Amino acid sequence: METLGARSSWTIVGATIMTWAFLLYGYSDSYPWLSAIEIVVGFFGLSVVAMSWLHAEQSFSEGFAWVTLGVSITAFIVWCWVQVRVAPAYGTDESAFDQYAAQLVTHGHNPYVASMARSFSLFHVSPDGFTFRLNGTPVTQLSYPALSFLLYVPFLLIGWSNQLAIGVNVAMWSLAVIVSFILLPRALKPLAIVLGSLGVYTGFAVGGVTDALYVPFLVVAVFQWDRYPAQRGWRRWISPTAMGLAMAIKQTPWFVLPFLLAGIYLEAQRSEKDSRHAKSVVWSYLWRAGVVFALPNIAFIVASPAGWLRGVFTPIFGNAVPAGQGWIALSNFLGIGGGLLKVYALLAVSVIILSLVFFVLLYPRTKALAVLMPSFVLFFSERSFANYLVMLLLPTLVAAGSTRLVSVERGTMPLALWGTPRRRACLGASIALSVLSLTAVSLFHQPLSVQIESVTTTGQLATVVQTSILVTNTTSHQVAPVFSSESGGAITAPWNIVTGPSKLGAGVSTSYVIEAPNFPAQPSLSGGFQIVALTDSPPAMSVSAPYTPTTRHVDLEPEAVNKPVEVGVPTRLTAQVLTSTNNPVDQAGIRVFLGQISYTQRGLLFTEAVINNGQIGQTPVEALTNSHGVATFVVTGTQASVTPVYFEANLVNNTASYPYGYSNIVPIRFATHDVAQRP
Repeated sequence: METLGARSSWTIVGATIMTWAFLLYGYSDSYPWLSAIEIVVGFFGLSVVAMSWLHAEQSFSEGFAWVTLGVSITAFIVWCWVQVRVAPAYGTDESAFDQYAAQLVTHGHNPYVASMARSFSLFHVSPDGFTFRLNGTPVTQLSYPALSFLLYVPFLLIGWSNQLAIGVNVAMWSLAVIVSFILLPRALKPLAIVLGSLGVYTGFAVGGVTDALYVPFLVVAVFQWDRYPAQRGWRRWISPTAMGLAMAIKQTPWFVLPFLLAGIYLEAQRSEKDSRHAKSVVWSYLWRAGVVFALPNIAFIVASPAGWLRGVFTPIFGNAVPAGQGWIALSNFLGIGGGLLKVYALLAVSVIILSLVFFVLLYPRTKALAVLMPSFVLFFSERSFANYLVMLLLPTLVAAGSTRLVSVERGTMPLALWGTPRRRACLGASIALSVLSLTAVSLFHQPLSVQIESVTTTGQLATVVQTSILVTNTTSHQVAPVFSSESGGAITAPWNIVTGPSKLGAGVSTSYVIEAPNFPAQPSLSGGFQIVALTDSPPAMSVSAPYTPTTRHVDLEPEAVNKPVEVGVPTRLTAQVLTSTNNPVDQAGIRVFLGQISYTQRGLLFTEAVINNGQIGQTPVEALTNSHGVATFVVTGTQASVTPVYFEANLVNNTASYPYGYSNIVPIRFATHDVAQRP
């Protein structure tokens, strides 16, 4: 079975490397030299699969395993290089903040007392990469411990600044995978390659999510963490030093520390049967980690204690817009709870308590989960983004694969859990507190009722630029709402209020017209969106029901006209109305519009084709569908041109009159008889 498992693991590794080849192949037309790398990587991936099943015994030597890791890392780095060339702007405010803070340090300034707003334009961060507060203002305070930006300082001093944050991010994620590969036992080494190549991690690395910076340190910190009580001398510094460095980069490792300390205490107590000794072991770990954490931060703490505290606690107490893939999604999208966002803090605290109690009472069965437990805590927080939930998986794998796990017979529980009434009461109270907190989160109803009445679109650009909403204040006090749109799981920059009061009185119902502040904030017509109303006092959110601008679209046939068409010779185009899943809509009388235009390097040109016997150049022209949902258009060219005429069909909403459901574009070049008849 072990041989079969190893073969399966390395087969998945081979498939992962082949996937890298497929990803690189898509850019070979822009960078032809990539085709050579793609061929080598793809063939190597196939070879890994073949090698996995070639021999009856162990197929992989240690050297070949290292080569496999090297090919995977190289493919990842090359792919990241291409992504930077395609989209050089920084994708998040956190990467921009960190590099800008490092630049301020090199010029002798304290970044904790400076505004980070300049970094938005300096690193071309799109507004959808900002972090907004409930009052509608973007966060411009440096929000992380000092090592998050001090890592960049040496590179800035030697002259590297262009794409520095992304480059360091990619390098640190590569290092995390390599270190994990080294520390994992032989049977689990393939998982480091596979996990390290998952799109969520590689996308975060090149997209500017800076969690990759702390992962290598956290991996080292949790390696064989259960043996810390028995370590002596310099070895006793390794884990707390790495943990202190990880905590000095970002706040996520802070949540790992309590579970690690609890596990170390239990390990020391089990080995020595002495709680005093166990406490001294925990203290030795804690003060070492604390000293290492303080070293990169101390200068900034001394310079401005308030500025440093305000910065590092901004993600926790900064009144940021709630969002994420955890429990908060019920408030974001279904409108369940969210009427008092501070209750989410109580929920997070109760889950921390429950998780610690669960971890301790079920120990050592829970030993493998020591690093993963914080992900459950962050799942119930007010901001529970994917990086909070998944970035601990690689350290969890290393921790679980390197600790001495204790097997427990199936169907049994550790006697410590059920042995005393006090332990049972402790677990019961923790569960009750979490359930009550979860109930409280759901019971605080959203203060505003928001209903989308109509939308204004950008036409062929297929986005919503303005919307009319009916808002009712269901509370007994006045509120000052801030409106945003929510689509694709993200809350955009605050929308501008065109008409409507800035403050809404208790029990008042009124209509607002709000306008998207920028293009990234405009929802696409091809999917649904919601309007979110945020209030700072009290901190709350309210969401509308989803608004789906379009459920149908048009398919224009033929898909392509590959030869020039003679002027005066009619061409028949049919427009089939389809559902969102491409099923034909068998309905007569649907209005379909066909437009014509020419796209040139100098801009748009009005064209002079005739559609359905209309006037020359008339656009758009309307036709009604038959019982099969098909509208027919006959187009005839009136003049020859080297520039094609581009035809595109669309539908129009019957009540709001906005166009939607745009078809594929069919270019037709009209030519003289001689040109059209050429083979």
